[in-house]
Amino acid sequence: MSGTISPEPFIWKDDYKVGVKAIDEHREKFFEIINKLKKVITEKDCKIKVADIFFSLVHYAEHYLINEEIYFKESGYTGFSKHQESHNNFINRIVKFKEDYQSGKKEVCEDMYFYLENWLINHILHYDIEAVEWLKEQGVK
Repeated sequence: MSGTISPEPFIWKDDYKVGVKAIDEHREKFFEIINKLKKVITEKDCKIKVADIFFSLVHYAEHYLINEEIYFKESGYTGFSKHQESHNNFINRIVKFKEDYQSGKKEVCEDMYFYLENWLINHILHYDIEAVEWLKEQGVK
């Protein structure tokens, strides 16, 4: 992938809150991770600090995505399988980035950044909304 990575961090706004505490927390955590990656890239510290990014992403997947899936499954969300598939694709892609990094592929941090930026915009800020609305209709707060 190519493009320019601005050193300016993504700013968390209250407008991004969806009204379900656990999901708002995971969305905010993702902002922290992508901003940490931006900083690593702009400071040219990828080789030194990329392990921290992978650790953060694995924790995000294990804690937040799985927690979100539990909410969706327990609430009977009809789009659960599709949502879970999206999460699985995310996890598989992070594993692939790690493998690429370990094999010496250049530009892994940048490629991962653009992937995460896409995830932020398309999944977190848009795709999740339908599922979260379902949760709220079911009384989850």
